[in-house]
Amino acid sequence: MKRVLLAALLLLSACSAPAPAPAPVPQAAAPPALGTNGAAVPALHWTSCHGPFQCAAAAVPLSYREPKGATIALSVIRLPAGDPGRRLGSLFFNFGGPGTDGVGELTRFAARYPPELRARFDLVSFDPRGIGGSAPISCPGADHLPPAGSPVRQPDAFFAASAATGRACAASGALLSHLSTANVARDLELLRQAVGDASLTFYGYSYGTYLGGTYANLFPDKVRAMTLDGTLDLVANATGKPGQEHRPVDVRADVAGAQQQELDRFFAVCAAAGPKCAFSGGDPKAKFAGVFARASRGPGVSSLMKTVDSALYQSGRWKRLAQTLAAMPADPGGASPVHDPYVPTHSPGFLAVQCVDSDNPQSPADYTALAARESTRQPYFGLSAVYSMAQCVGWPARDEDRYTGPWNRPRKNPVLVLNNRFDPATPLHNAEATAAELGDARVLVVEGYGHTSLDVPSACASAAVVRYLTDLAAPAVGTTCASGAVPFP
Repeated sequence: MKRVLLAALLLLSACSAPAPAPAPVPQAAAPPALGTNGAAVPALHWTSCHGPFQCAAAAVPLSYREPKGATIALSVIRLPAGDPGRRLGSLFFNFGGPGTDGVGELTRFAARYPPELRARFDLVSFDPRGIGGSAPISCPGADHLPPAGSPVRQPDAFFAASAATGRACAASGALLSHLSTANVARDLELLRQAVGDASLTFYGYSYGTYLGGTYANLFPDKVRAMTLDGTLDLVANATGKPGQEHRPVDVRADVAGAQQQELDRFFAVCAAAGPKCAFSGGDPKAKFAGVFARASRGPGVSSLMKTVDSALYQSGRWKRLAQTLAAMPADPGGASPVHDPYVPTHSPGFLAVQCVDSDNPQSPADYTALAARESTRQPYFGLSAVYSMAQCVGWPARDEDRYTGPWNRPRKNPVLVLNNRFDPATPLHNAEATAAELGDARVLVVEGYGHTSLDVPSACASAAVVRYLTDLAAPAVGTTCASGAVPFP
């Protein structure tokens, strides 16, 4: 009887079962990221400039979706290799920013590079599109705007004033929608072909590391060697990880935490330096808390933290910072809530790239909610990190051809990631994250303070970079190098 009942139930179940779901419609694979799309390789006509340098102009498409359409001219510079018989090719540089011109920076720094690099490579740089001599953006009046004010006391007025740069830059028209780092990487690919190199050798500082990481994934088979120095977290700079959509880019990267780490090192090194550091008497960390407490009772806290922020970029400024702090009044009581935080103001060139590269919250309410948490977590630097990208709220352009990943395309050779142990702008944990995101990178740590090796000289790191760029010999995993900088000589 049980068998009959079971059979009946099975039959009923079979009769009442829903019809099979239709077979899924095959989804078209996502199209590959836009490359140079058949754009013509520019012809470079080099002429003497800036003493030993040579300059040229390169015509590249305004939009790589229209490779035969309107063009813009890039300003390019090179220092020819000193030993043509041993020349390996061109070594391209980007000196950071975004918004920094490459032509002027190469004339400034070229002589500092090791003789072996200058002998074996043409040193090459260019002003990125929208910057300097490369179809610069037009933002009438943007350089003379009044300060935005306090995001804490007058948030509505602050965000309205912060958007003024974007309103001014709208005068740039269509150019403003083609300034992403991905388009700069496409320009770089055309320049690589223009100089006749079979593959790219590249050195990027700070923002230049994001350009390098983008190129390495748009054109992975064209990478010969790439050094990223003072490295942004590629994911954090672009979109952030899932759940970070309502955090500005500097909060995703925890820049405030990096600044606090280096400030703590300033206190420790100052105390150890004794009389060589004007702020060394007693407990520097406790004394700074008193200075901050006094400054937080008024608008002076913004000036104080701007001074600290600048000094953290280069330990050569620590001695002057100590003298400044020693001369400031202190209050032993606890700090008041900061109503006038230091908020950096960025150049139009910086914003024109960063605001289309990075996802940032667009609602002032998101910033206000985050400010309460970050000011508690990082009392000295938290608010600055929250509001540092406020000028991107309402930015009047998007670049549909920006690149947001994946970041781990296979390459022939590992990427060299170089980072200072204590870097206030591009923390070591960002460099480690990028190495993991790239999947093939080696991290070389310099035991120093400040932003990129340009401000933290290291003979050991310099020798490792030369070996890597010339012989493709990456340093062993876990390699560290001493810094040659002494904060309190």
